[in-house]
Order: sequence, then structure tokens, then C-alpha cells
Amino acid sequence: MPSPRTPLGVIDSNIKKRKELSPYSRGKVIGARLIGGTLGQIANALNLPKSTVQTTLFLDQLRNHGQSLPRNGAPRAYTDRDERKILRYVRNNPKTKYAKVKEECGVIISTRTIKRILRDNGILSWRAKRRPALTPEVAAKRLEWAKFRKDWPAERFYNIMWSDECSAERGSGKENEWCFGILTQKWNKDFVQTYGKSRDISVMVWACFWWEDGHIRRSDLYIMDRDFESKKSGYSARSYIEVLDDQIPKCWQPGLVFMQDNAPIHKARTVCRWFEDLAIPLLDWPPYSPDLNPIENVWWHLKNKVIELHPELSALGKGEEAIQALQRALIEAWEALPDSLFMACLESMPRRVQAVIEADGWHTKY
Repeated sequence: MPSPRTPLGVIDSNIKKRKELSPYSRGKVIGARLIGGTLGQIANALNLPKSTVQTTLFLDQLRNHGQSLPRNGAPRAYTDRDERKILRYVRNNPKTKYAKVKEECGVIISTRTIKRILRDNGILSWRAKRRPALTPEVAAKRLEWAKFRKDWPAERFYNIMWSDECSAERGSGKENEWCFGILTQKWNKDFVQTYGKSRDISVMVWACFWWEDGHIRRSDLYIMDRDFESKKSGYSARSYIEVLDDQIPKCWQPGLVFMQDNAPIHKARTVCRWFEDLAIPLLDWPPYSPDLNPIENVWWHLKNKVIELHPELSALGKGEEAIQALQRALIEAWEALPDSLFMACLESMPRRVQAVIEADGWHTKY
């Protein structure tokens, strides 16, 4: 009977829709019918409406082992032609936005529907990776460099001294943090990974590594000095030659080839003359190719190791004492890095070369 407040002939909005029967429950209905139960007896025994028993028996021949039959959903808000237009536009404009897709394709559908169309066709979206800007000329040089070395085994890269500089900012090696909780906790202070609002102290370091006599060899981690006589008091060719004077005589042996990128301080005449005077061969290097330099992958591990060994650095101020503490921590972290890390980077060289070839000289995942 309707509730006292519900007028006759009016559907009570408090009535809840009954859940579907499970295949097991439907099996009990069919089984009871097979042993001679009437509709009323089955309904009473299983505490079901008589209409539900009747419908279950009627649809039993159409169901597969008691599973629910597929239902027709709401009609699509777009046509097959609309779908083709959306897919064509997104493939031709991979950096577009959902609002632009609606505008250019002339469709009046929700963003969720567009996402579903793309997902059903194997198209996902992600944040674009950041890489140096390349031109067709630069890509061609990268491709030429890689093709020349496409058949080199990893051992052919062992005698190269892989070098680079890195600006190590305090705290820059933090790993992304993940949280377990419920959605309402997402913005609680204990569930947020924080970072500093202004640029922190940083130290410029230089290092190189190579393979020699069956072992990974590496230079010292050299703390570079600014050249206060340069235009912007930054790091100049004089700063770089200080590094070379200190490290290369202790590291280089005949048969080794020195690798450096095309940074301006590396290409200065005084630096080129320095290598010529000592007859140290240089590896020809394509422009804008950090993905081909295996030491680039070491820098993140170095910064992460600093945080692991010296978490107290974050509590220091920004004075000279903090800078010196960061310098000492970087040197300690460099010495603590395992040889297996450098070996893995060396072993990756054939894959890096192949990745450049497959990308026709353009960007790779490295």
C-alpha cells in the first residue's frame, strides 16, 4: 500500500529499484520450477515478487547460464562521421585541446565522450616530454652520427671518457611521492608533496667516467668555480680549463677518446688548443644530444643519493656554510654511487644509437 502521505495514483518516490537477481538466484528459481513448484510457492520460498519469478522463467531460454541479457543504452550523441572527424583531427593535431576538438569538428558532445572515443581507438593523452628544440639540420646530424655507429657493440663505447657538467640544486633529486588514502584527503597537508617557492642554493659540478682494464673508472667530482672576470660572472672557458688541468692528467691514458658536448665553453679556442697541445683526441659530437651521453642519467642518481645520505641539508640556510655542506655531500654521494650504475649506462649506448635512428634523428626517450 502507498504511504499515508502518498495520494492514490501517485508513484511513491521512496520506492527503490530492486537489484537484479544473480545467476545463482535465477538457478534456484529454475530448479524450484523443475520440481513442480508453482509461481506463488517459488515466490514465497525465495522471498521474491511473483512478477520476478515469472520474468525469470520466461527469459531463461534466452540467457546464457543465468547471465543478464545485454541492454540497449542511450542513443549515441554523435555519428560515425563525427567519430572519423574527431580521430582525423586529433591525429593531425596531437597537441590540441578538447575544446578545440569540439570547435574544429563541429560536434556538440561532452569531453568525457571525446575521451571515450579516443580511448576506444587506442589514443591516450599525456603531458608532453620536455626536450631541446631541434631543427631538420640538427636532426640530420644526429642521424648521421648514429648511423655511423649503428653496428657498434657496447664494447666500442668503453674507451670513451664520457664527461659533462651539472648544476646540482639542493633538494632537486627528490622522488615523486605517492599517497594511500581516500579522495577527500587529496589536499590534506600530509598528502601534499611540497617544494620551495624560490630558487635554492646550487653547485656546478663536473665529472667523467669510462671503462679501463676490466673496471669502471671515474674522475673526481670537481666543484667548478665561477669566473668573476667574465661578462656575467658565470662559468667560462677559464673555469673549464681549471677542471681539465686538475682532472685529465690524472685520468687520461693513450687509447682513450674524450667526449664533451658542444657547450660554448667547450668550443672556445683556448679549450680546443688545450686538447691539441696534449694530443688528446676528441669524439665528434652531434649538437643538442644529451640523450646520447650516458652520464646524463647519472646526475639524477647523484642528486637522489645526496638526499638519501644527508637529509639534514634541507634544514640549513642559504649561506656559505650551507653551500660548503652541499659540496661535501655531492662529493660523498659521487663516491657512493655503485659501479653497476655506470656499467648500465655504458651498456645502453647501442640502444640509444638505435633509438636516434628509429626517430630519424629527432627526440628519443633517453
